[in-house]
Amino acid sequence: MRKLQGVRLAADGEAAERALDGLGPDASGLSRRDLAGLLSGRRGRLKTTLTDQSVLAGLGNLLADEICWRARINPLRTARDLDDAELTALHRAMRRVLRESVKAGRVPPRDTWLTGARDEPEAACPRCGTTLSSRRVSGRRTVWCRTCQPG
Repeated sequence: MRKLQGVRLAADGEAAERALDGLGPDASGLSRRDLAGLLSGRRGRLKTTLTDQSVLAGLGNLLADEICWRARINPLRTARDLDDAELTALHRAMRRVLRESVKAGRVPPRDTWLTGARDEPEAACPRCGTTLSSRRVSGRRTVWCRTCQPG
């Protein structure tokens, strides 16, 4: 069972700032250039880096899997090894997935999204039909398509 930090109530703006201290920038407002800067020095896996709230705030497990799938980048890749085209694809995917998820009020389990298929038995990629791969990364289940997201 995952144990999250809970909910905090701040008495004023200063208390709110203290509660948010240590969080990275909000993923929804990040420029491509800022994303590249955040990832450039990271030796860890892309999925782990994207979900590290001290690096980038606002991305959870499902969002990170969806973003990597849409960008066609293997989540097990090292974050700092992405080239310019991959960084652009990652940024575009992140903006689109966040925009649509906020609009829906959650990560939508659509048939055309990885998150719509990931929990099915013998889950297949919505894009190409390949059986999805799955393994634990930093304690969380990570799902990807070996065909669409080669290593």
